[in-house]
Amino acid sequence: MTGLAEASDRGLRDAPRAAGGALSPHGDHCFGCGPRNPAGVAMASTLVDGRLTGSCTFDRKHQGAPGLAHGGVVAAVLDEACGSVPTGTGIPAVTAKITVNYVKPAPLYRPMTVSAHLDHREGTRKLHIYARLELDGELIAEADALFIVVSPDHFRAHGAEDGELPFLGV
Repeated sequence: MTGLAEASDRGLRDAPRAAGGALSPHGDHCFGCGPRNPAGVAMASTLVDGRLTGSCTFDRKHQGAPGLAHGGVVAAVLDEACGSVPTGTGIPAVTAKITVNYVKPAPLYRPMTVSAHLDHREGTRKLHIYARLELDGELIAEADALFIVVSPDHFRAHGAEDGELPFLGV
């Protein structure tokens, strides 16, 4: 068992899906997936059997060195992919630690592929998730992340309003 199946046992629902089974943004203004964040990446993704696949394209607003995405933006995309694995199955979880290994520069204006999956679960709260960012099948960066399962009240305590994240019980 991947450790994600018990979401249904806890009465939580899958995240909302768009056409074709794609994950809907969990927030309109999310930097990683939100369509209304003018500085965001607007990553599009699907989640099938606990495995996320997605895509994004960096542009001038994501630039670090000329023609390349800033390393922090690359890390943010990997964090978004990792976080979408539990939240996409209705498990409220937050990043506790993420380690990024940069292999090659991420060029602007080139479609990138991102993937993530649960590597293993430790106890009831610790989720170890692996993600990778690729360009034309070549590794650009990868991440190992530790996510902690939290109560839906965590999001309320930090400003989420009732109904804002229904797939997480908020």
